[in-house]
Amino acid sequence: MAITFENVIFDRIVEALQGLLTNEFSIPVYFDTEEAKGNQYFVLTPASDSLVEQVPSALTRGYVIDILYQLKLGGAYTKNTFKQVSNIAERVKRLVFNNTAYSPSDVYKWHDGSVETIEYERDEDSPELINATISFSCVSMEVTS
Repeated sequence: MAITFENVIFDRIVEALQGLLTNEFSIPVYFDTEEAKGNQYFVLTPASDSLVEQVPSALTRGYVIDILYQLKLGGAYTKNTFKQVSNIAERVKRLVFNNTAYSPSDVYKWHDGSVETIEYERDEDSPELINATISFSCVSMEVTS
């Protein structure tokens, strides 16, 4: 007998996060930097899936998704360049805060959504690239019976 399951990390978390970013920004969202096009984009990378609690008829799991925002510079790295990258990161942080418990159209996706960290860096191999890596975490409960 085949088991039934839901691909929670993809169907609930990654696709919902992609939808939030797409609705808020006019910036493309990709899943691989190799496919990314344009001078700015987001890349979503699942980072972890961990058990929070298990009861007889449900699982609660914690998820972490790294959201890479990458900007390709047209010139020198300046204060305004950093401001542009940090504006996007701050806006993502606020978007997540406004959707801490996310149930679009009353369809439960996650709760306890938050931005844990944001790391800023210039790409060592390509100095024209400026990155903000935003660590998104959330919890989702799955009924198993």
